[in-house]
Amino acid sequence: MSVIEGSTREFGNTRVLLHSLGSSCYRIEWYSKMTGASTSLTRIKLGKYLVLRKWASALNIQDVSSEFDRRNSALIHFLNNVDIVKSKDEMILMAKQHCVNLFTNYEGLKPINKVTFPKPRLQGAIGKKVVIKSKVGDKEIAEGLLLQLVGNQAEVQVSASENDISHVRKKFYSKQVYLR
Repeated sequence: MSVIEGSTREFGNTRVLLHSLGSSCYRIEWYSKMTGASTSLTRIKLGKYLVLRKWASALNIQDVSSEFDRRNSALIHFLNNVDIVKSKDEMILMAKQHCVNLFTNYEGLKPINKVTFPKPRLQGAIGKKVVIKSKVGDKEIAEGLLLQLVGNQAEVQVSASENDISHVRKKFYSKQVYLR
């Protein structure tokens, strides 16, 4: 695996890299200099994609991955889960547009100009402590670390108690998840 020359771009505290994985496979990597975390979109083979979130080693959190058979689903999941902590909105939009350009180029698609990138409500909270409330929102039912956004759900690493080192991953509707 090698970084394709001239493909690395800096957008404030975000670096976007393109890696070659052979003749038809590639990896787009979004690396945050603020957090030390990266999110990657990889085409493993034709019609098979992997989105992987690697956390900064100091956080001691297991990596999170999701597999996709459809390229559009993989791209949307990737863009919704990149690290945007302490980044200016215009830099985030430019970096996301660059990722879309790389994606369309390597997928052999027509360029997509002027894409709108809605910011998921919890995207800036990925990797932070969150609290989960009941569906009516009046009672706290759990707390944990927000790992990723999956459609209209949030995957959270929940522990049974504060001193418990075993962690369970659960998905909750994103409207039940709030910053601590």
